[in-house]
Amino acid sequence: MFTLYRLENGTLTRRDPAADCLADDLWIDMIAPTKEEEAAVEAALGVEIPTREEMREIETSAQVYKSGDALVMTVRVLTRQAPLGPALADATFILTPQHLVTVRYLDSTPFRTFSTRVDQGNDVPTDPEAILLGILTAIVGRVADVLEEVKDGLDTLSRSVFSQGGEQSPSIVDADLQNALKRIGRSGDLASRVRESLHSLARTVSFLKAAEKATPIAPEIKLILNTLNGDIQSLLDYNLYLAQTTQFLLDSTLGLINIQQNAIIKIFSVAAVIFLPPTLIASIYGMNFKHMPELNLVFGYPGALCLMVVSAILPYWYFRRRGWL
Repeated sequence: MFTLYRLENGTLTRRDPAADCLADDLWIDMIAPTKEEEAAVEAALGVEIPTREEMREIETSAQVYKSGDALVMTVRVLTRQAPLGPALADATFILTPQHLVTVRYLDSTPFRTFSTRVDQGNDVPTDPEAILLGILTAIVGRVADVLEEVKDGLDTLSRSVFSQGGEQSPSIVDADLQNALKRIGRSGDLASRVRESLHSLARTVSFLKAAEKATPIAPEIKLILNTLNGDIQSLLDYNLYLAQTTQFLLDSTLGLINIQQNAIIKIFSVAAVIFLPPTLIASIYGMNFKHMPELNLVFGYPGALCLMVVSAILPYWYFRRRGWL
């Protein structure tokens, strides 16, 4: 499907997708387009729509390039895929002097935010370049929000990890630390996806700045490009800081788990040392004494069996109660 926007009376207006004359539309937003829809846009605008496989290619020459008078740029956009969680969705921008075509196969918050802004008529752009920069600005803003969420989560994790212990049993502490490990892993995974998205944005903005050097552009467009470039670089630096924080928390959590396990092993080692002398004496004499009254008891043998069972159960129960097992 696709959504069409046309400039009417100086305002960007959404129109019926079934209407003709795609060449008169300023912005064509294609979501999971069919072959027929791709062919219609290609015939109307004289551009080539990349396939989904081409959009996923990672080499720079496939991500940003010029095709005729059109600039083709692919950006990795953060999105949520239930129940998988955060993911990266490819979004391709095809910019011509008269049109902007966006191609994507998953919906994402920045596009919804920008579409809502257009529908409400709030500071609506009136040319393809301004629409493109508006969407890129929304994507950068969303990335900044995600990084703030990651930072808040890491702060909470830090307080949780370094406040372990106290009156809690070792088993509870160990379970909390294992849960913290999973949360740290999720934060690190999200930060890595953010980094990939930011690198694709930086590549796109650099490509736009290089392409615009050959043609004069409006001062406000140049200002937005410079602002976007600065924001992206600052977010990359901040993402690096979060990655270092994540690594620090990971190392600290693994260290605390190691200390906890060493403490438990120490307890078992001490217990083994305590019972070693009695075991040594028993092994030397073998309990082979002439006078052993218990051997004459009727229930001596069953009693010994019960005593062995109890001697195994009691330490197990005690260790479980202490949280060592």
